[in-house]
Amino acid sequence: MILIKGGRVYDPLGDTDLPGLLDVLVDGDIIVSVTAPDDDQDRKRHVEQLAERGLAEVIDARDRLIVPGFVNAHYHSYDTLVKGLVEDAPFDLWAMHSQPAFFGPRSKAELRLRTLLGAIECLRQGITTVQDMCTLVPQDEETLDIIASAYREVGIRVVFALALRDLAELDIAPFLPDDLSEAVRRSVTGTPRDPLEDLAFVDSQIRRLPSGGLWHWGVAASGPQRSSDRLLEGVASLSDRYDLPVFTHVYETKAQTAKARRVYASQGGSMIRHMAAVGFLGPRTTMAHGVWIAPDEIDLIARSGARIVHNPLSNMKLKSGVAPIAALKAAGIPLSIGCDNCSCGDCQNMFQGMKMFCLLAGVADPNPTGVHAVHAIEAATRGGAQAVGLGNVVGAIAPGLKADLSLIDLSTIAYLPLNSVARQLVFSETGQGVDTVMVGGRIVMRGGRLTTVDEAAFRAELNDAMPAFRRDFEVIRSTAALAAPALLEANRRVAALDVGLNRFLGDLW
Repeated sequence: MILIKGGRVYDPLGDTDLPGLLDVLVDGDIIVSVTAPDDDQDRKRHVEQLAERGLAEVIDARDRLIVPGFVNAHYHSYDTLVKGLVEDAPFDLWAMHSQPAFFGPRSKAELRLRTLLGAIECLRQGITTVQDMCTLVPQDEETLDIIASAYREVGIRVVFALALRDLAELDIAPFLPDDLSEAVRRSVTGTPRDPLEDLAFVDSQIRRLPSGGLWHWGVAASGPQRSSDRLLEGVASLSDRYDLPVFTHVYETKAQTAKARRVYASQGGSMIRHMAAVGFLGPRTTMAHGVWIAPDEIDLIARSGARIVHNPLSNMKLKSGVAPIAALKAAGIPLSIGCDNCSCGDCQNMFQGMKMFCLLAGVADPNPTGVHAVHAIEAATRGGAQAVGLGNVVGAIAPGLKADLSLIDLSTIAYLPLNSVARQLVFSETGQGVDTVMVGGRIVMRGGRLTTVDEAAFRAELNDAMPAFRRDFEVIRSTAALAAPALLEANRRVAALDVGLNRFLGDLW
């Protein structure tokens, strides 16, 4: 048992400026009580007596804020080693530097290190649950087992989904110049896959490694425009069969939107209507990005019960535009926050995500938007839990929920003076204040140091692996450089198209 005494427990329905001082009692992996310091004294004394015998633990949480562990509702673990290697690249050009298909099979050591790296960064930032939409290359059990083992090693909660796609071309391919060299054409079109084979593999792995403990399954299609109807229907069927959340990318870029206008012309050029038509849009569906969603599609999503994960950092870095967060919120669409790839956001930091969640809502409207710090925290906790299918498991500090918690040091400069916990958590905190992190009742970080991984040994292993990775990455960079002129020309063509809406801020000069 663990008794966390006298911390300020964040309650979205209570005082979010100065939360009350409460005690949180954890038994096993469950929160059993959240009480005032003077309440339930007999049980608390019993825990303290057990602690004296080394059979329990008491944590003094004075000067600490206790928050639910954040949920990183959209993330890809496969490219954490590309952090800091790509800049000033529009989406499709960036994709050529980051997607697993371009890298091919990687060593067992690298698979483990890259998975650990992303998870360690998440935990250090108070993220206790991550939705990993992962692409396996090769798609086999050994690769999956290495990744799953790394997640167990570090002790983070993961909702894992294999991102399937059977249409391999880049999203911007329809707008490329005709005079492509054969080498460039091969690199941007890829090789189609057999959807039935991929669906069968996912089905077999869900049965082989069932959800349990910190491991949870979801199912995913990389994006409607990258998937045949057979694949989308198959993913939806897996979701129905196993009662699992569904993840996909939707309307991330203008190129995807322009492609949708062509591919789904019979459905008004709408990716969302097509998803609905094939049974892929519903209350278990969570869509990442949603930058280029039209007003009528917002209404359709709201009626369907589907959710949207806002990824503000990657949307900005990849020049994708600004998602209509205020309109999505006003429509009642449940929102969450993702940190996305390490190659296009360069960090797994929910504090940056929450801050941008609020600030970007104001760049298109000089009037109050109604998107406040408390809404960003909601999106990063309860909203994220609902988005990844764990709404009854994590996301709040309440009896019966899993003990996924973070203790934030209120003595750091971000909280001096302490005027509003909610606003300062969102607008002032950088992650420096994250002191202690608990996942499923297990303390995985204490006093700013991980307890599950020898970080010095990990850094040494990572440093040893990086020279070979960087050499391989230079080959990837060279391939992308050959395709860059054609991709940038296609990007200019797309920029000139009228898709019926605009998600860029416009010319400021």
